[in-house]
Amino acid sequence: MNKQSIVSFFILAITLCMAFSTAQAQAWIARHGLSPAQYQAEYNTNKQNGYRLTCVNGYTDNGQERYTAIWEQIPGPQMATHHGMSGAQYQAKVEEYLQQGYRLTAVSGYGVGNAAKFAAIWEKKAGPLWAAKHNLTAAQYQAEVTNYKNQGYQLVHVSGYVVNNVEYFAAIWEKKTGGWAARHNLTAAQFQTEFNTYRSQGFVLINMSGYTKNNVNYYAGIWVKTTSQPLYVRHGITAANYQHVHDNMYYQGYRPLFVQGFASGNSSRFNGIWINKNYSASDLAKINNAVNEYMQAQNVPGLSLAIMKDGRLVFAKGYGTARPGVEMSPNHPLRIFSISKSVTAVAIMRLVQQGNPTLLDRKVFGPNSVLGAKYPTPSQGNAGLGNLAAPHPLHQFTVRQLLLHTSGVRTGNGEPPFWNANSTVAQCMADLMGRADLITTGPNQQWIYSNLGYYFLGRVIEEVSGQSYETYVRNNVLNPSGIGNTMYVGQADGQSKAGEATYNPQSTPNMQQFGAFGGWVARPIDLVKFMSRVDGVANPNDILTAGNHTIMTTSTPLSTSNAMGWMVNGGQQYFGGSFGGSRSWLVKMPTGGLTYSIIINSNADAWALKAVLDAALPTISQFPGYNLF
Repeated sequence: MNKQSIVSFFILAITLCMAFSTAQAQAWIARHGLSPAQYQAEYNTNKQNGYRLTCVNGYTDNGQERYTAIWEQIPGPQMATHHGMSGAQYQAKVEEYLQQGYRLTAVSGYGVGNAAKFAAIWEKKAGPLWAAKHNLTAAQYQAEVTNYKNQGYQLVHVSGYVVNNVEYFAAIWEKKTGGWAARHNLTAAQFQTEFNTYRSQGFVLINMSGYTKNNVNYYAGIWVKTTSQPLYVRHGITAANYQHVHDNMYYQGYRPLFVQGFASGNSSRFNGIWINKNYSASDLAKINNAVNEYMQAQNVPGLSLAIMKDGRLVFAKGYGTARPGVEMSPNHPLRIFSISKSVTAVAIMRLVQQGNPTLLDRKVFGPNSVLGAKYPTPSQGNAGLGNLAAPHPLHQFTVRQLLLHTSGVRTGNGEPPFWNANSTVAQCMADLMGRADLITTGPNQQWIYSNLGYYFLGRVIEEVSGQSYETYVRNNVLNPSGIGNTMYVGQADGQSKAGEATYNPQSTPNMQQFGAFGGWVARPIDLVKFMSRVDGVANPNDILTAGNHTIMTTSTPLSTSNAMGWMVNGGQQYFGGSFGGSRSWLVKMPTGGLTYSIIINSNADAWALKAVLDAALPTISQFPGYNLF
């Protein structure tokens, strides 16, 4: 566990911020960074749509008033909520609603400028006796905690806040029995220590609050002794990473119970508690332990994983870092390198379906070929490969042979134009056509893995479609598969785009030229969605006909595990990418309706990476029935 308190433990569905139904909520909405006006608008819209506010916290970010909030689509008693209240206004509302039979279920204090403000939730329902205090100094707060404890009250909610560099506390107590403990004015390290200690004693954290004094972040928390249901808790999440943490929680089947923002320097930090009612703790551990052990053994900085079950996205998670200081999210695109060949193969088969039934067996270069004289080829034969009067070796192979790596074209990708940010397709082709060592054998004589062969296929796609390679793939493969702009061909200068992961090492090929054989960048979520439409399984419908899928995934006798842009073995349809500082896999498993994609941003052992998931996923006892696509 790191200093930001990443934990998994067990707890009952406890009231956090306010009471909620113990049944699984059908829907929820979480927001952060809302201005007062945005929060009010969001509140009005969500209320109209049947969502109930379950948590609200105010804070400042660079001096600006902001709100975090959670809504759930659940039934509940009549409620009232207000925000932006002064201390006097808040006290008046407490007294007003008390007379009307409401009880205070959540309060957030926060300093804005030189004054304290408050946001709070009341519910009209029965319950134990309760009491609330606010604007308590640290000493007064401690005295009240002791006083109410002696009277049989339990602390159920605390909010720390700072005004004019003095910390204050707002709190709620309820008269009930049970083991509990509370701490405040803890540094991040002290809070982590207390958390670990209480966890070891069977206590769980139900409420926490962060606040900053003298440029030091402090924390207050409440622990109770209880059991059951997987929770995930974090404290002190930076503003830059909070969205990544939220995305990670969502794609693992968690929903937020509590989120609090607090001012920290010129920015803000966040605390959160999430609950998972979709996976057992043991199943989550099987996935996480397998991945974490691989990352530790291979010294991998960042990894992203997506799992699909029967065409449904059921799990996705980022591990480690996408960039220095930036946590990996399922929404970070990464380089997939040679899985680009699978994309290119599907694009070719789409052309076949779109009125080009003879395309696979057409010659690529030379007279009456697909490319014709567009890219001039040497006119004489290669004496090393046979008769000088025979057609030049470049004029002998077909589109099918390029797809199967049986054309005789060598591997390639190290040629200077592929590493020049300013090179054009014409320059790359001219360079390749002038190389005497381009062809190593005649067609159908030997299986030779060939990047250059797929580079030529990119030119075939452009010539037949009349569109650029990336445009055709987007319009005819990605868009019909429901994949958006998180999947794209990388940049010509070899640098990562904004929002994309960085790599270890950061190789800098011209990704536009790598395109058809290794230039695509994608999320694992995109790749499993792509597989769902090209895997030969009826649900969801494939974008390829059953016949064309069979053609694409039938291996060549020259390499029985290699087909057109895919490997096939033991019922698996899969492919991997391995180059520079990235390793990737896209795998349809032979049984169980499972598909996964995994990408790392380092040059670790690629086959060990695949083995980790091949072994772990069949051991999962139950995947959720939802679909997160």
